[in-house]
Amino acid sequence: MINNIKIFDCTLRELGYQTGWYFTDEFAKKIYKFAQGKGIDYVELGFFHNVTADPDKGKFRYCSIRNEEIKQTFQHVKNITKLSAMRDVQRPLSELVPKSESAIDTIRLLTRSHETDFKVLEEHILLCRKLGYEIFLNFTSAGYNTIEKNESFAHFAKEMGVESVEFADTESVMTPEYVTDTITLCHEQGLKVGVHLHDKNGTAEQLADLAISLGADYMDVTHLGLGGKWRDGNLTMEYLLRKMKIQGGYESTVIKNELIEELIKYHEFSVAE
Repeated sequence: MINNIKIFDCTLRELGYQTGWYFTDEFAKKIYKFAQGKGIDYVELGFFHNVTADPDKGKFRYCSIRNEEIKQTFQHVKNITKLSAMRDVQRPLSELVPKSESAIDTIRLLTRSHETDFKVLEEHILLCRKLGYEIFLNFTSAGYNTIEKNESFAHFAKEMGVESVEFADTESVMTPEYVTDTITLCHEQGLKVGVHLHDKNGTAEQLADLAISLGADYMDVTHLGLGGKWRDGNLTMEYLLRKMKIQGGYESTVIKNELIEELIKYHEFSVAE
């Protein structure tokens, strides 16, 4: 990998906003097998949303509720690459099944920076830990944070002993100075740190280059950079493969073509704004 950085392929979760989290099983398996073959560490499926409060979406929107179906999808291909999903602590949630019964290895607790309540977040961390999951904290809409706020997030994450704290540039407003200061303060506290870069302003690759040079521990990408609630795009898988000096090959070409076909197939289910 690049400077020992670990990678999340967020294609299925991010493209879910365009497909309603409907994907064919074959496409989902191809995403996973590609990640496994290229040394990608995580494939992120979707969320743990409550089906009553958020109905009529595909199975990857409801990772615990549709757990058995998801296990069946990946049972013959799952290997070293982990499956992850986001648990949005400010939205109605489903109950979690224990890790020993789950298709999911890793939970990334999503909390909006301006809505974060550390007491609530602590309860979620303790529950996920009790059930056996690897835990990350993802602070979304983080680009507007002051360095003091990010320092408080880092301090909390360190005290709670989570795997990593990750900052999402949901509005594409992070600057090189912001990225430098945030990664530096996390590492000074002995904490692993990741970045999730959206690309509204075309700056994702520049900021990713900087994050890698500063020793960021985790980074998120999607195939073709597609996805996002506002269709705002992400750091691309293609960028990552170039940095890793890895050829995507025929498998990458197939995935990119089938990705577009999946978007067309499920366009009526789009929940993007």
